[in-house]
Amino acid sequence: TYWENPNEENKNNLKSLLSVDFTKYEYTDGTRNPDLISPDAWNMDQLALDRPGNDEIQLALYYDYRNNLKQYPNWQEFFRTYQPPTLVAWGKNDMFFGPKGALAFQKDLKDCEVHLLNTGHFPLE
Repeated sequence: TYWENPNEENKNNLKSLLSVDFTKYEYTDGTRNPDLISPDAWNMDQLALDRPGNDEIQLALYYDYRNNLKQYPNWQEFFRTYQPPTLVAWGKNDMFFGPKGALAFQKDLKDCEVHLLNTGHFPLE
């Protein structure tokens, strides 16, 4: 909705994504053992998110992310052309990027090893 209509109301609806509760949720959602994830991870992220003026920067990045989607064909062509060896470590329970996103790398890359780990958005945590 924000991409289609970047008004103040839609922008304000996203501000909860900058809260400590959501930052913690990003780290723990989809994990098997959320109690084993160090709170240092989300607390360090939150320190950066809470800097004065950073909320507007983050909202601008959210809005600009729509342009990443437009770049996918270019990145896929790069992969097909240059064939970099690739290791994909992906949380199969990721709330933002599902397993299909990880497996899609194999369509363009011959030397691609994909690991769908039983966890969420930050699989290496």
